[in-house]
Amino acid sequence: MTFSIVIPTKNRPKELTAMFNSIIEQTRLPDQVIIIDQSKSENLVKATLESLVKETTIILKYFHDEGIKGLVQAKAASLNFNECDVISFFDDDIVLESNYLKTIEKALVSSPNIFGVNGVILNIPSLTFFKRHLFSLTHFGLYKDLRQNVILSIDKNSFEPIPVNVLSGGLSSWRKEVFDKVKFDIENNFHAYEDKEFSIRVGRAFPNQMYIVPTAKLYHYHSAGNRQSLLKRTMTDVVEVIMLFKKNGDFSYFGFDLLMLLFGLFLNSILLSFKYLNINFILNYFKGINEGVKKKIIG
Repeated sequence: MTFSIVIPTKNRPKELTAMFNSIIEQTRLPDQVIIIDQSKSENLVKATLESLVKETTIILKYFHDEGIKGLVQAKAASLNFNECDVISFFDDDIVLESNYLKTIEKALVSSPNIFGVNGVILNIPSLTFFKRHLFSLTHFGLYKDLRQNVILSIDKNSFEPIPVNVLSGGLSSWRKEVFDKVKFDIENNFHAYEDKEFSIRVGRAFPNQMYIVPTAKLYHYHSAGNRQSLLKRTMTDVVEVIMLFKKNGDFSYFGFDLLMLLFGLFLNSILLSFKYLNINFILNYFKGINEGVKKKIIG
């Protein structure tokens, strides 16, 4: 079994270098690392990474292309250069524990039914009681997401993989066969919900074959660079949940799953408006409704 790691990145040279250092310190090295760098020229670290990889067996492929727009397009572009059996996609602000890849490999070798896998984020922010229960009430039907309950109840010292229905895109590993049937959606500009959108289609093509492996551990530092403002995110989340329904929804719940999630996002916009004393959070929620309704799905 061979492993390829893909890191889409943009203007985060320090974070990318830290992530790369955690890769070359793995007890099981990847066979290939593909960097899709959308950075400005002054933020490139190609020479640094080439120097770091010299004493390893890793094949490094570093592509700089400012014309690539966004995470999903970068992931799709990387597949043209993959030569391995398993492809792991990581955000550039992640740091892996040293046995991460070895643990993922063990899971895939021991369980041929696993086609996609996540590890566990050790520094994940804690959720309030209110947010946990609001999430449970508003995420069902098309938007059902088992990750929260699994992670809250998980034994991080147990190797036993646990099934989920959604994988976090920024720390996901997939058998290459997945991409023979399921392509990244580069047309509809999903961002916050790109992993949910992709997981829905993988789940239909490969039912019950996505898992979390508790002993595969990492840290996600959520760099502030290149992130949407919270104000803009309030609007785009609304747009994307509507788009998600238009593209992948069914009417088992007569659209009630969409309405409940929109209600939850509305409550969140109200809370943010009070927290930051800014009515624009609520206004952006309604802008998102308007834009989401008008948006046409491509493909």
